[in-house]
Amino acid sequence: MKRNEKTSKLICEKILHNFNRNELNFQCQRWALAHGFVQRYFTEDDNSQNDSNVLSYPFTICPSPYPRSEYEKAHEIQHGINMFVQNLAFNIDLMDSVFKNLIECDPFIKRLRTIYDQIQQLPYKSVAETCIIRSDYMLQQMNMFAEGTKLRLIEINTIAVGLGAAAKLIHDWHKQFLKQILPELVSQLPENESYNLIIDTLFESWKVYNNSKAIILFVVPEHEFNIGDQMLIEKGLLSYENSLLVKHVTFVDIYRNCSLDSKGILYFGNFEVAFVYYRTGYDPKHFYNEDIWQAYIMLESSRAIKCPSLRYHLAGMKCFQLATNDEEFLEKLFHEHEEYTDDFRYVLEDMFTIDQAINDPVLQRRILDKPDSLYLKQSREGGGNVYCGSLLKEHINEIIMNKQSNRYFLMSRIYPPIYSSLIRSSRPNDNNEFISEKQISGELGVFGRSLIRSSRPNDNNEFISEKQISGELGVFGSLISRNGTVIFERIGGSLLRSKPAINVEGGIASGQGYIDSVFLV
Repeated sequence: MKRNEKTSKLICEKILHNFNRNELNFQCQRWALAHGFVQRYFTEDDNSQNDSNVLSYPFTICPSPYPRSEYEKAHEIQHGINMFVQNLAFNIDLMDSVFKNLIECDPFIKRLRTIYDQIQQLPYKSVAETCIIRSDYMLQQMNMFAEGTKLRLIEINTIAVGLGAAAKLIHDWHKQFLKQILPELVSQLPENESYNLIIDTLFESWKVYNNSKAIILFVVPEHEFNIGDQMLIEKGLLSYENSLLVKHVTFVDIYRNCSLDSKGILYFGNFEVAFVYYRTGYDPKHFYNEDIWQAYIMLESSRAIKCPSLRYHLAGMKCFQLATNDEEFLEKLFHEHEEYTDDFRYVLEDMFTIDQAINDPVLQRRILDKPDSLYLKQSREGGGNVYCGSLLKEHINEIIMNKQSNRYFLMSRIYPPIYSSLIRSSRPNDNNEFISEKQISGELGVFGRSLIRSSRPNDNNEFISEKQISGELGVFGSLISRNGTVIFERIGGSLLRSKPAINVEGGIASGQGYIDSVFLV
């Protein structure tokens, strides 16, 4: 058994030795509810937004071991990633060189790109532009029998970056809990500034607008589950300025209640809007009719500061991840900063176009014989849409037949270390709570054992269950720019999400993922 796995197992055993499960359940539930660590859930036939239907986020009861060197490297790289997003967002010609083939087969990106051109023709522009960024990583095992791992970039997110507030809370829970059972490990918990980064960036954006009476809009889905994270951010903003008004609105609300005056000032009813924070709008499904599009165009056409602005949203499309394989592309972005190019080379995994798959016999054979060794990813932003194994073979054939090859690309699969974890589960339809033990690994590859609280128990309602899971580490950054010049930048904080190792993806909303944090080894 590897050293980190032994450490995690020891932690779990000590927890279960010191707490009976009912006591542990109650302590977890009480903490989550008291701190707003909750999400809304909906039944299949529930079309209402009933705020009383809440349960805690799924979470690990103790933190997971993580290699200090790779954790620090991920944070060190984040400044270069911030500059990647910044330089790309303000180089439309370079973006178009990547978009040129994609636009013809992806109507969503085509519409966004058209709106961008429309906005550039307006006689006024946004006061400033904001972006909150999360770079997601996994650890690639060098050898299944050794401890060595390589940091690998999975994606760069620039829109609706969530759970930064929840990440800070889980860090605080883990610190509090470790003091009870293993106080000697508390010093190995890195401080998590994700929450402060987000509220500082949003508050600074509001101040840049320079109207103390103007409000902030959080643009959220019509059936939003992630209320806890958003309310914690609002609470943080109000701690800075208690007279600040924050409204949580949908695109439908915007269409019905927003207006623009001749100077481009945005109003929600009678309130002038300073800042628009998107927690939706990254998937074509969010724009299900023309009214929604018109609401979005109104926001983007205004002088209000957006997070992200359309150009930052476009810069987060996954097609640019593939483009980083091209050294010339990186050199155009970082011609004065070769060190940023080196940082990208350090974390990039092998990626291939679908055309390469069609024309390269070796890659063809790999798809046929080892489809589990590759991910099929879409070229634009949006949750889900990652395929592996038999699903990859099915979809890649459909893609080629439908001449949609530019909408997807291939990436070598990451095999993170796997470890066990105990999770706490609560069924959404009753008050039963469960602590269960599962095998997990890390997407900034985490190893060992951990205790997790899940939003749902296993299918057999077993009180204790053990599974293998893997995780993903996100590192946060943020930018505010005016006329293309960065006037505010932050780096700091992380979010570790664990998931069943057999799953290609594991969302928190679906109950398949767990909010986690790290202790450094």
